[in-house]
Amino acid sequence: MGAERIRESARGVPVHAEADVVVAGAGPAGLAAAVAAARGGARTLLIERYGFMGGMATAGLIGPILGHTAGQGNPVVEGLCREWTERMAALGGAVPWEQAIGEWGIRFDPEAFKYVSDRIVEEAGVRLLLHSLVCGTAVADGALDAVLLETKQGRLAVRGTVFVDATGDADLAFRSGLETTKGRAFDGRTMAMGSMFRLRGLAPGWGGQMDVISERIHEARASGGLAVYGGPGGNGATMCDDELTPNVTRAAGDATDVDQLTAAELKVRRDTWDVVRFYREHLPGFQNVRLECTPTHVGVRETRQALGDYVMTGDDVRAGRKQPDGIARMSYWIDIHCCLGYTKPPAHVCRRDCGAAQPCRILADAPEELPADLYPPEGDWADIPYRSLTVRGARNLLVAGRCISADHHAMGALRVMAPCMAMGQAAGTAAAMALQAGADVRAVDADSLREALAAAGALVCRCRPARGGRAPAPRRPVATGLGGAV
Repeated sequence: MGAERIRESARGVPVHAEADVVVAGAGPAGLAAAVAAARGGARTLLIERYGFMGGMATAGLIGPILGHTAGQGNPVVEGLCREWTERMAALGGAVPWEQAIGEWGIRFDPEAFKYVSDRIVEEAGVRLLLHSLVCGTAVADGALDAVLLETKQGRLAVRGTVFVDATGDADLAFRSGLETTKGRAFDGRTMAMGSMFRLRGLAPGWGGQMDVISERIHEARASGGLAVYGGPGGNGATMCDDELTPNVTRAAGDATDVDQLTAAELKVRRDTWDVVRFYREHLPGFQNVRLECTPTHVGVRETRQALGDYVMTGDDVRAGRKQPDGIARMSYWIDIHCCLGYTKPPAHVCRRDCGAAQPCRILADAPEELPADLYPPEGDWADIPYRSLTVRGARNLLVAGRCISADHHAMGALRVMAPCMAMGQAAGTAAAMALQAGADVRAVDADSLREALAAAGALVCRCRPARGGRAPAPRRPVATGLGGAV
């Protein structure tokens, strides 16, 4: 950033609205937070920068919803995640819940997600502000007083009593001067961005030639002729048999840097068209595919995390650690997409035995900072503690989604949509409860919060475990990223 500065004239910002609970960001976490707060009796306002809700589920075309089970038939997230799924399924826009818990992820139509989000938010009585970009905050006496928005009306303020930061980038925390972290400890690099896109026109029975398809993609990747990772992708973000929504592009960079974010958008669109051309020319069953649509926003996996009262670690994930204040469950694996954006085989995720053919400083100089094991115990889950949702230095702010307090390893598992919805439901419920405790989010009793969540269909333990929680030994020695509990 250059040293030159332009001075902006001081101005008063009109207060456009006031609410008990203000939620910034209407992605999976923010949606769940706003609905939970409103159902908890709070006057709730939800802010979203686009003209529709859903975040990465809609703007990013990301599907399926991952992290909802710990193995087939063993759900670890229900509550609002299940409600969204059932409402979409009633429209033909998702698989039924009973089927979803037997599959790796919940397939859905992003357009159904948009519509169902509209309906649930309106039914809950949430006031919604679309086309509103968070551009600042007002802080008074150690607490947030208002969120500043840029809109077509100009700059506006929204005043609240309790706030939930579900922006994905910890924008409220960052703009309030609160401490945030970003990326891995070694060099601050974040997981690669990428985009899903929708192909239509696949020939019937194309899936029966998967061996040939996978071999041709692998050969092209190995030779450098195709800059993608993985196979042809699935149909997690569509319910149509002749459609495919590949998740194969990568772009390294910091998504909080406007130049790097711009470069990523351009790169993934260019790579998308390269992929479409390759698929048409080389893959059986793909000769007549066409690019149906690309996402509104490049898919972002990791940026800032607010520094909370507890930093959840990769070791917590791998151990399936239970927490005395656990308010959500997560069972997804530590899926760290290469921070350098590499796609050549065998590189897929950052791990100690990556075997990357390309130069990698962390692999050469600090392999101990890479995870050696990526999975929680089979069939088990780790608790997300309430302390990872409370932000140091702020008494009336909670975070939910991929900007909660967690290290780089843990973020590789926490960032998927099912645990984000579970965190959001917990944050919104807690925000409503905090109104009865002087707007102090730390005054919310974890046991009472769990009872309220369980009553709303969320899967949480209503019994307080022993201090420190259960921590089974990992399957082999592991290394943590930024450290343990703080």
